[in-house]
Amino acid sequence: MPRLNLTPFVASCFSLLLSATAIANTTAAKPESTMKSFEVINTVIKQSPNDPRVYQMIRLNNGLDVLLVSDPDLENSAASLSVPVGSMHNPDQQLGLAHYLEHMLFLGSQRYPTINEYSKFMSQHGGYTNAYTSQESTVYGFEVNDEYLGEALDRLADVMRAPLLDEKYAEKERHTVNAENNTYFDNDMRKLYALQRYTLNPDYPMARFSTGDLTTLIDKPGSKLQDELERFFDSYYSANLMKVALTSPRSIADLEQMASSYLSQIPNKNVQKPIILAPMLTEKELAIKVEMKPTADIKLLQVNFLVPSVKDEYMYQPGGYISRLLGSENQGGLSDYLKKAGLVESVMAGFYAPYSDNYSQFTIQFKLTNSGLKAQDTIMAGLFAFIELIKKQGINELQFNEQKKSLETSFEFLTKNAGFNYVMGLSANMQNYPNQDLLFFPYRLDGFNEKFIAQLLTYLTPKNSRLFELTPDAKGGTEIPHYQGEYASHAISEQTQQAWLTQAAGIKLLLPSVNEWTPENLSLIKKQQTEKAVQIVNQLGHSVWFQQSSYLDEPKASFKLQLNSNISDQNAASRVTMSLLLTMLNKQFAELTFVTQEAGLGFSLSSSNGLLIRTSGYSDKQDKLLLNILTEIKNARFSEQSLTLAKQELDRRLNNKSKIKAMDLAMDGFRQVVRIPAWSDATLLAQIDKVSLKDLDLFVKKLFEKSSLRLLALGNLSQQKVLALDAELAKIVAIEAKPFYAIARLHANLKQGPLNYQLSSTLQDDALASIYLTDLQGDKPLAIAELLNKFLAPAFYDQIRTQEQLTYSPFTASFPVNDSVAFGLFTQSPAADNGLLYDRFAVFIENFSQLLNTTTAEKFSAIKDAHIANYLAKPTSLAKEFSYLSNEWLNVRKEINNKQAYIQCLRETSLQEIQTFYQQIFIEGKNRQEIIIQVQGEKFITSPRLTLEGEVKIMDVDLLPK
Repeated sequence: MPRLNLTPFVASCFSLLLSATAIANTTAAKPESTMKSFEVINTVIKQSPNDPRVYQMIRLNNGLDVLLVSDPDLENSAASLSVPVGSMHNPDQQLGLAHYLEHMLFLGSQRYPTINEYSKFMSQHGGYTNAYTSQESTVYGFEVNDEYLGEALDRLADVMRAPLLDEKYAEKERHTVNAENNTYFDNDMRKLYALQRYTLNPDYPMARFSTGDLTTLIDKPGSKLQDELERFFDSYYSANLMKVALTSPRSIADLEQMASSYLSQIPNKNVQKPIILAPMLTEKELAIKVEMKPTADIKLLQVNFLVPSVKDEYMYQPGGYISRLLGSENQGGLSDYLKKAGLVESVMAGFYAPYSDNYSQFTIQFKLTNSGLKAQDTIMAGLFAFIELIKKQGINELQFNEQKKSLETSFEFLTKNAGFNYVMGLSANMQNYPNQDLLFFPYRLDGFNEKFIAQLLTYLTPKNSRLFELTPDAKGGTEIPHYQGEYASHAISEQTQQAWLTQAAGIKLLLPSVNEWTPENLSLIKKQQTEKAVQIVNQLGHSVWFQQSSYLDEPKASFKLQLNSNISDQNAASRVTMSLLLTMLNKQFAELTFVTQEAGLGFSLSSSNGLLIRTSGYSDKQDKLLLNILTEIKNARFSEQSLTLAKQELDRRLNNKSKIKAMDLAMDGFRQVVRIPAWSDATLLAQIDKVSLKDLDLFVKKLFEKSSLRLLALGNLSQQKVLALDAELAKIVAIEAKPFYAIARLHANLKQGPLNYQLSSTLQDDALASIYLTDLQGDKPLAIAELLNKFLAPAFYDQIRTQEQLTYSPFTASFPVNDSVAFGLFTQSPAADNGLLYDRFAVFIENFSQLLNTTTAEKFSAIKDAHIANYLAKPTSLAKEFSYLSNEWLNVRKEINNKQAYIQCLRETSLQEIQTFYQQIFIEGKNRQEIIIQVQGEKFITSPRLTLEGEVKIMDVDLLPK
């Protein structure tokens, strides 16, 4: 299953990895022979005109296909290796074995026997690692500063050549896999995913438990776990089945040499990909309804249609054609019809072509209202009415041209993804798609194949449907294997199926029309303001910042518009009113969201020091979009039905807090503690029913009459166009001349004891966040803390997860709270209560001091340089280019061109400063106040709560300063 990255803010859950220790007689030296150890595969890979990189496919002498991507703009290199074997290939006696092998592989290899050194190596050289096991494949990857690419490749290849698979670590790693599964033990979406597989043909291997736990990964009569592990690796981990994608700033010639030097050591066992003969479906698995009572307050109806695979027919995109129409938000369409009837909050449709070797899958998901719970047959009738409409009227050149224009424009100006995520996707896709279309297959559309679309639609019938209902009143009776909860499954009668079709015949719906938001002017504006952002309007209560891209030549832009005020921070009622307003606006904008996304535009609404509107995508028509949104908000009129539905949704969100992941709940608790003002969920819940339509109208009126205006304009825009837009905005908003508002946040009170906020979860795990809020302010201490985390994060992960097996996902982070520096240790655990976790945190803090004090200046310099290189890397999108600047703007800084000054702080930071900071904050307890957020899960309900000497216990955030 997917695992987490090791970054400054997110814990790596990649398995224990390798050290640099080498055995002289087996070191992978570069070949001295002049004989070529690879052949070039002369396939022209179709690239976007916006992608200047050089691509080359080679095949090594061991049969390993390697895609090389040369990108001189990079600072880091990245590589990914995929194997076309995953959870569905587990032996029946050892369910979860493929996932367990993913973990065990990195507990040392022949030439790098020390565990956990691999992830530490990547983390401290500007990168990170990751891996995941899916049903049909397992994918590994890393990113690292380019200087260390050779070492990283050699480590990865040695794992695939000669992993130790040391049995002495088996018990620890079994518990790690078990802890990972326990993380999702009561997760409703994970249970839904499992039920979709469990209800397939029982003889089909996907219809089994896949993650693994202590009950499945264990010695059994005739099946010893260690023997099965080694056999699985020997049977399937062969160079001829693997695919590798490698990207680097080096030339193709250098990458050819690099790949052949290091990756040729992976042995070719000449094995075949396992073939599965059992059918995925029989008649028994069709026309069924599966019900499950969720842990959270979820009301969901999902309809799946498994159809014959069209993965190899991607050049006609028949599934995309149909799912685009099913998910459309046009007036008179399926979603619009069901929303106006008050039956659903949203409708989403998707299509996944490579669901398996023989099947593709359509998924339509309905988020139900209370009324919709009782009208599921009407919803199904609406679905089949719309499918029938597509069959009769929707297969035409107009709809095809809308699909084609969207795909063509997207590919022409495709964002240049890079690094780790890019190669992970490439190596996985190499298992499924031809080399020439690895980049093009999602966008390729050769022509309008009417018969193909019509044929695929014949499978979207009641008889072929598979329904999954997650509602509070759902039936149970059968335990969900390896998960919390019960489900029930029954056949859908022919009478019910026919009733859907009969009712469908009387439902009148409409198809989407021509998209008016499709960009027409894709020209580039002359660049005149690229060096830094300039404040082209600077008045009391009115500010406009503008900058063009320094790096990218593409017709894209972004706007951030803030109607700045404290309107949602005045009291609990105003906070609730803003939440309800945003919920209703998002529903009103559903059609606009759909058509603009298809046209390559996007927008979002949120509450941030007032109302924040973000737009992005193609620069053409984006100013029109922003004005349209703002005008619609000002003139919005709501019905009692829409307000009632919004209240139900907000009530559900707040009540579900105790049912979300324990660590997510802890993070939410921390935000409540540091945000001033904040109100408890109970107080907010009590305000919901009091809000009326009149309150909303007055709130919107006040928003447009009592706000200052802030605008950030970035990308392919001219200063003249931005000023013209600002003038139009000023006609809509009565700009109030007042200082800009920014919400206050907690400052460390050094005379007060630690703050201890206790929360309860209805799920199993405990979670602990231990945050040190300092009184140190400015860029320099923040830079010191950020570089400290490069050393501390891998050590914390190694100690808490690898050595002590207390948790699956520990992580650390440094971050600002207002202008002050904070540093946190975080984890969620199924194995230890918060008292034990805190004790082990304390032991780690004490032990790490010695490790930090023995760090050499040379090692520190290498880690610092690699980290700074990430800041200096050429951005691949506007969002990445302006992320630092945008964050400064969102924090209402007077000056937002601070990135270079911060990088200089990183350059000037010394090892001694980091050691002094650690000693001062963590060991001596100076200049900081500790904040503990503890979440107690059901498993540890009888354990005493964690208490600290001199603590200030927070029982109710309503009592905190406002």
